[in-house]
Amino acid sequence: MTPELQHTISLLSRTPAALNALLRDLPEARRNEGENTWSVFDVVGHLVHGERTDWMQRTRIVLQFGEGRMFESFDRTGFVRESQDKSLGQLLDEFARLRSENLDELRGLNLQPEDLARRGRHPVLGVVTLSELLATWAAHDLTHLHQISRILAHQYREAVGPWSRYLGVLQCAGHSSPE
Repeated sequence: MTPELQHTISLLSRTPAALNALLRDLPEARRNEGENTWSVFDVVGHLVHGERTDWMQRTRIVLQFGEGRMFESFDRTGFVRESQDKSLGQLLDEFARLRSENLDELRGLNLQPEDLARRGRHPVLGVVTLSELLATWAAHDLTHLHQISRILAHQYREAVGPWSRYLGVLQCAGHSSPE
């Protein structure tokens, strides 16, 4: 396994604990930033859905079929029906379990540089490498950690008064829309 992949796996392995520490027993998990934005609950549901239907499935496709089989389109809102009867705690537990299983499988593949250079076909982006897919998995986690910070800070938007101009988390407006 390459050092870059080891680093990626190390980062990916930390996300469940980070989410758990930040969100477990949070009373307002369904607050969002306004119309057509996601709540913390939605983001965690989305991460669970991705663990189930995206990252390792696409990794297997690249390794087995290469560019010969296009990835399935990812349903970004597929989490809605899967999460509707669950609590945030249940989603956090499910995410931790699925992430652990996926990373165990990924480690078990013992990927080498030539594997990471293998190519697959994304339905929108076209040809991508396995290395790019795995790097995107890590960046995707970081994007949603950033988003969760922003959602949580949103409740303080008015309460901080004039300090809001110094709080970057209150100025950022990216990646909450389900569109």
